Amino acid sequence: MKPVFLYALIILTRIFSDIPILWMFYLLHFQNEGSGGVPDAMLNAVLFISFGAFHSLLARNFAKKHIAKLVGDSLVRTVYVFIAGLTLLLVLSLWRPISGVLWRVDGILYWFISILYLGCIAGMIYTTFFIDYLDFLGIRTHIRSMKNRPNKPPVFSVKGPYVYCRHPMYLLLLIALWLAPVMTLGRLEFAFLCSIYLVIGTFLEERNLRDELGEIYDLYRANVPMWIPRLRPWRYE
Repeated sequence: MKPVFLYALIILTRIFSDIPILWMFYLLHFQNEGSGGVPDAMLNAVLFISFGAFHSLLARNFAKKHIAKLVGDSLVRTVYVFIAGLTLLLVLSLWRPISGVLWRVDGILYWFISILYLGCIAGMIYTTFFIDYLDFLGIRTHIRSMKNRPNKPPVFSVKGPYVYCRHPMYLLLLIALWLAPVMTLGRLEFAFLCSIYLVIGTFLEERNLRDELGEIYDLYRANVPMWIPRLRPWRYE
C-alpha cells in the first residue's frame, strides 16, 4: 500500500475507535430523562444485544479468517475497529431516553462523583500505555508496513495495572458505568446491558488470549485475579 493510504487508514482508525467511545461517555454523564416507556426500553435492548452479538462474533477467530480472505490479513483489525465504531455510533444515535430517574444528587456530591467518573476514564487511557494499544487497533501493522518490517507474533508481557488484575480497563469501565450523579432509567438500562456484555466478552477474550499466548497465560490467570485487584503486584520471572 502507498504511504498516503496507510496514513489515512491510521487516522481513520483512531477516529472510529476514539470518537464513539468519547461520545458514549459524554452521553452517559449528561443523559436527560426522556418520556419513553416499555416499548422504547425494549428497542434499546434489541439495539444493544444486536450490537454486542455482532461485535463478539467479529472478534472470533473464524470470523477473522473470513474477513482476511476478503481484505487481507493486514486489514482485519482495521475492519473490525471500523465496524465496531460505526455500530456503537448507531446504537448511541438510536438509543431512546426512558422516563424516570432512579437517583439524583446535587452540590458537592455531584462534583465528587463526576470527578471519580472522569478519573475512571483517565485510568482507562492510562492502562493503554502498558499494552500495545496501537497493535490492538491494527495501527502497528500499518506502521510496520510503511517501514517494510514483518509483523511480530504476540508476546506475553505484564506491566503497570496488569500486575494487579487481568482486565483493569474493563474494571474501570464497569465502575464508570455505575458512577452517575444522575441515574436515569435510560442510563440504568445501558449500564446493565453493557455490564453483562463486558462480563461475557471478557471470558470470550480470555479464550482468545489463551489460544494466542499458550500456557503462560494459564500461569497468569492462576496468579492474577480477573477483576478484583490483588494487594501486591505479581512478578513474572
